[in-house]
Amino acid sequence: MIKRRVVVAAALASPALAVHAQERPIQLMVGAPPGGPFDLAARTAAPFLERHLGGMPIVVVNRAGAGGLLMLNEVAAAHPDGRTAALVSFPALVTALFDNTPRYRVDSFAYVGLLTDEPYTIFVGANSPYTTLAELVAAARAQPEAVMMAGTGIGSAPHLALMQLERAAGVRFTWVPTSGAGQAMQLIQGGHAVGSVSTVSATLRPHEAGTLRVLALMEQNRWERAPNLPTAAEQGFPIFAGSARGFAVPAATPEPMQARWEEALRRTAADPEFRALAARDFIVVRHMDRATMTRFVEAQAATYGEIWRTAPWRAP
Repeated sequence: MIKRRVVVAAALASPALAVHAQERPIQLMVGAPPGGPFDLAARTAAPFLERHLGGMPIVVVNRAGAGGLLMLNEVAAAHPDGRTAALVSFPALVTALFDNTPRYRVDSFAYVGLLTDEPYTIFVGANSPYTTLAELVAAARAQPEAVMMAGTGIGSAPHLALMQLERAAGVRFTWVPTSGAGQAMQLIQGGHAVGSVSTVSATLRPHEAGTLRVLALMEQNRWERAPNLPTAAEQGFPIFAGSARGFAVPAATPEPMQARWEEALRRTAADPEFRALAARDFIVVRHMDRATMTRFVEAQAATYGEIWRTAPWRAP
C-alpha cells in the first residue's frame, strides 16, 4: 500500500504529467449542429476565452438534439471541475423546461457570464402585403387565427415572443411549428406562412437585400447599426424579447473556477478584436457578470413561466 502511494505521488509530481493534466482541454458544449449560428457563436468566442483563461485549450463539442435539451442534460450532470461548460441561450434554456421532461432545473447551473444579447425581430416575406406591424396586427384582428406565422416548436422562445404581441394587441395568430429556422423560411418564401420571429443578426442582411421584410425590432430603442428599423414599442406595442447568450457550468463547480470564467468573459467582452467580429456579424455585445446574469435568468424563468402557464392551448 505504501509502495503504491509512493508511485502515485511520484507520478503526480512528474512535470510532464502535471503539464498534461493542466492542458486537458475544456469542453465547450453546444446544443446545435456544426455550422449554424449557435455553433459559429461558440467558435468565435472560444479563442478569446482560451486567451483569457490563461491558455487553457478549448474544444467545441456539438450535442445537437431536442432543441439543446440533450446538451443541457449532459452539462448539468458533468463533473464540476470547470472543464465542462456550455454556451447557453435565453429564454431557450427556460422555455425548454415547459413542455419536455428535462433532467436539469434552472438552478442546475452556475451562470458565469452573459456575452451577447440580440433583440428579436418580427418579419414577413418579401412579397407580403404587410409593410408595418400595425398592418400585420390588423389582419390578425380581422381574421383571428388566419394569419400563419412559422417557427421552431410550440412553446419555443420565438413562439412565446409572438405571444407577447398577441397579448399586447388582443389578437390571435396561428403558429406553424417547424424543425428549425430553415424550414420556417421555406414556408414563408413558398407563401405557406406570412412571417416569423428571429434575431436581428439573422434577419438584417436579408432585410437589406430585400429577401424578407422586418416590421419591428423587439427592443426598447432603435439599434444604431440599423437605425431605420422601427421598434414594436414605437408602433404602439411595448414588447421586448431576444436571444441572450452566455456561459454556464455545473452548479457545484468550485468558486475559484467560476470566478476564473467570470473574469475571462469580462475580458472577452472588452476585447477590441472580439467586439469587431461581433459587429461584423450584427451581434450585440452585452456583458453581464455572474450576479447580474443569475438575476437575469431568474427573471426570464418568471416571465416566460407566466406566459406558458396562461397559454391558450393549455388546459386551465
